Amino acid sequence: MRSAIHRGWAISLAVLPLVLGAPAQADTPDGMAEATPAAAPETPAAPDPAATDASPPAELPEATAAQAPTLGEVGYDEQGRQGRIHIVVRGDTLWHISDAYLGTPWVWPSIWKDNDDIANPHRIYPGDRVWITPWEMRRLSAAEAEKMLAAHPAAQDPAPEVVSEPPMPEPAVDPKVFHRESAEELVGLVSEEIVDSSASIVSAVPSRVMLGQGDRVYIGLGREDVAKGDRFTIFRTREKVFDPETGRMLGWHVNYLGWVEVIEPADETSVAEIRLSGAEIELGDRLLRREPPQLDIAIGPSPTDVEGRISFFPNMRTLMATQDFVYLNRGLEDGLSVGSPLEVYRDGYTARETARDENVRVPERVVAHLLVLRAQPKSSVAVVRSSQEELALGDRFRGASEAR
Repeated sequence: MRSAIHRGWAISLAVLPLVLGAPAQADTPDGMAEATPAAAPETPAAPDPAATDASPPAELPEATAAQAPTLGEVGYDEQGRQGRIHIVVRGDTLWHISDAYLGTPWVWPSIWKDNDDIANPHRIYPGDRVWITPWEMRRLSAAEAEKMLAAHPAAQDPAPEVVSEPPMPEPAVDPKVFHRESAEELVGLVSEEIVDSSASIVSAVPSRVMLGQGDRVYIGLGREDVAKGDRFTIFRTREKVFDPETGRMLGWHVNYLGWVEVIEPADETSVAEIRLSGAEIELGDRLLRREPPQLDIAIGPSPTDVEGRISFFPNMRTLMATQDFVYLNRGLEDGLSVGSPLEVYRDGYTARETARDENVRVPERVVAHLLVLRAQPKSSVAVVRSSQEELALGDRFRGASEAR
């Protein structure tokens, strides 16, 4: 079944013209709006008030939403790798450029490379030349750009002569271990108690509103609470999640934005550095202790005497596929733990057999298999390991009846 979520940030340069064939539709953070670029200058301009920040400008009316930047020319770096050279025009931001060329605006903080010793290294100006590949965005001088445009792709080695060899044995796969595509989760379920007791990012060094990888911040935890080297996940609450059976609150649906490491504890606050940012980070975003990420989850025994319901789909999706997440209304107190295998099932029902003019019983069927990734006392986050049909909020689950 086809996944309803777009996976991977980097888009092959071969399909960039398809990405730019229509205006980008990526979501932007609340309070953000895109700006409409004007015509590009013929020559690079010196820094002036027309310079734009890496993030899109705020408080602009919706009518001024930006159009996708014009596709830049193809060039090649010293290793012969292909990229494109974008010439900045008035109104461009790294946010918009990343969205147009790479298919997502969120990726630019992790691949933008510039001189950290200069003031405002994330600001770009009309006439600037920006080199863009799926793994790198950086400013170019006019000479560098000219050299890249004149370069040619790396020569391909002639195809080696095919020699018949016995096939290599397939790598051993442990059936009792589930391998995840990424240990860095983007969404999760956090209990109300943890949210209420969490600290937050209180200031930035130097002062700025939008933050990304490499930025230093002050967090609201002092030396009595943290030590140098402590790590915290940065998250932002989105909406409350409720049990479909009882109506009780299970917790907050949150976005995980990245993580920070404490580098200088002080009395009431501490200096921390953002080590990873998967999205724009803002003052006021909250913190929780970072758990060591796991790519391999050991599959435990099937829990007995536990039944529950799917309570929430992150991003309100209804079509779930392998490696998608669901939130459950059962947790540690009900016998679930990390690695618990579960199955989603549909009840049997009575149907009419018109040929024989009688009622017949249609048996229940298993439609999906889940594995618990995070467990709290009264709720859990599970990954969909396989799915045969669309899942719906309120679908029933239980311990898996067979090992998978």
